[in-house]
Amino acid sequence: MVYYNPLFAQNFQEDYNNQEHHQRSEMFKRDIKKSTFIPKGQWLVGTTFKYKESETDNYKFLMMEDWTGNGYNFDVSPFVAYFLRDDFAVGARFTYNRSFSKVDDMTIKLDDDISFTIQGQEQISHTFYSTIFMRHYLSLGNSKRFALFNEVGISYGYGQSKDMVHGETPADNKGTYSVINEFNIGVSPGMVAFINDNVALEVMIGIMGFSNKWVQQTENQVEEGWRRTSSANFNIDIFSLNIGLAFYI
Repeated sequence: MVYYNPLFAQNFQEDYNNQEHHQRSEMFKRDIKKSTFIPKGQWLVGTTFKYKESETDNYKFLMMEDWTGNGYNFDVSPFVAYFLRDDFAVGARFTYNRSFSKVDDMTIKLDDDISFTIQGQEQISHTFYSTIFMRHYLSLGNSKRFALFNEVGISYGYGQSKDMVHGETPADNKGTYSVINEFNIGVSPGMVAFINDNVALEVMIGIMGFSNKWVQQTENQVEEGWRRTSSANFNIDIFSLNIGLAFYI
């Protein structure tokens, strides 16, 4: 006669389940080891910069014809940060942006019968930004020279711009003066490559952000107006590429 022991059967089933779970854990173990790239307590000091220049001569694009003009955009951004823990830093960034564009001549042609011409129009603006950011590093394997990072920042910007339309005589000139207030939240991944133990080259590009801008305008020192715009984006813009030099001390 065979006696059935429920307690023995329960223990046997638990041992079998534990053994199966251990085998599955061993099967999916990838042996990934986390290594520290930037240790806690270090300072990060550096600057990034961006410059873009354009020039057109009798250029045609969609409805715009006979486009002649030039322009530039300049951006410099010093920053400082402190590593509160391994591979994680909190810091501040100060940015100055200046842009200029000029249209000497342009014809906008809507159809064969409707067209108008823009001549002697130029715009110049400069904006200051203050940013608080967090940055997290991810080392590439066991490399101590190359790593990826992701930066999340909140910034406030204040700027001024001036639009001018030049007429045939100075009395025909028209101008609009604007005061700009801007609030931004952005995500910017990047890569760092160390040149030596303390100096590194950084490349960073903005891919996602939220912006809220208020513009107060005064036209010909008489008429006033305002405009508010909000936008969100998720894209990779090669023109938002920032290249800079950083010092880890």
